[in-house]
Amino acid sequence: MKESGFRVGFPIGAVFFGSLVGPSMVSGIYSKVYLVPYGMWGFVFALFFPLISSVIIGFSAELVRRNNVYDYNSFCRVLYGKFSFICTPVMEIYMLMAQVLTLSAVVTMGGSMLNDIFGLPDIIGTLILAALCLLLVLWGAELVRKAASTMCVILIIGFIVLVGLAVHNRADEFSNMVTSWYVPEGANVGLGVWNAILFGFSGACNGMVLCSLMQKVKTKKHSFSTGLWCFILTSIVLIMEVLVILPYVPDVLVSEIPTLWIIDNWLVANIPWLPALYHIVMFFALITSGVPANQAIISRVQKLLPERGVFRHTITAKALIGIGFLILVLLVSRLGLTTIVSSGYSSLGAIGIPLIAIPTCILMPIKWHRERKGKNCNKASS
Repeated sequence: MKESGFRVGFPIGAVFFGSLVGPSMVSGIYSKVYLVPYGMWGFVFALFFPLISSVIIGFSAELVRRNNVYDYNSFCRVLYGKFSFICTPVMEIYMLMAQVLTLSAVVTMGGSMLNDIFGLPDIIGTLILAALCLLLVLWGAELVRKAASTMCVILIIGFIVLVGLAVHNRADEFSNMVTSWYVPEGANVGLGVWNAILFGFSGACNGMVLCSLMQKVKTKKHSFSTGLWCFILTSIVLIMEVLVILPYVPDVLVSEIPTLWIIDNWLVANIPWLPALYHIVMFFALITSGVPANQAIISRVQKLLPERGVFRHTITAKALIGIGFLILVLLVSRLGLTTIVSSGYSSLGAIGIPLIAIPTCILMPIKWHRERKGKNCNKASS
């Protein structure tokens, strides 16, 4: 008996949704960089990432369905065909780049948070969080995995509450923004469109990342449902983020962590315990995002190293790789959170268009059409 599109597509969409419900959403940095600088257009731009990502994931699900490939390497072999010996190593570099940027953003947010709480220099806070993520990879990864689902639920509930408080606090200003279709003076909406498109393609690799969860995708309807639920759930996340930040534009744009700025400057007077709760939730969000990113980096590099010498011992190998990437992440983090998200993610999007989006959404459907046409010709001739 075939399962419904909802039962197949929704769980995959939920996993994709969970990957976004982390420190980047809680901090409001996506909204600050790509969405709210363009006022009410931010609500339109908030749909670009979900739309682009869901189309790529939907076509990826169809590729998985047609070829029964449920791991990253097999997916790449089918996607790139005779060029896989060139494109797959390039993809590995691209994935490492994405993970380094993710981890750099996480530790940078951690540095800013520890500076806000304890007054530590950002570099010291960044170093502390990066070292903690590495230690948990070596000795506490299972604990983090078990806590991740619970933290995801807590983050969602907490963020819904924050949306309500933030909008209620500036309800009149937000109402005026809506009725007048507010766009900040000097905002370049055309540039905003392009940046939002690049941000959308920065998630191009998610289709192949999610392929290990697509065993139940058996029909075109299932592929479509998978993309549809990815679109619906991630749209909710980004629209909520715009709702939190937009009522406080343009003043909030000076902050590296917009949601914390809103809490400290507007909400703390009425809810004095809110900053403490925010820091606790943010800390666990950083850990549950930073540890998997660190783990993914170490696992990818570990496969490339010979199992001899110091690399014979798993913990030693992981520690050496982790320390090497820790130095790289710390260097990248010095660029600042806004630069990492704006320049880094835009670069991922620009590379992801030819490397992933075009092969997945254009070249593979052309190939499927030709195969179907060939089968029809064979049937007609017989």
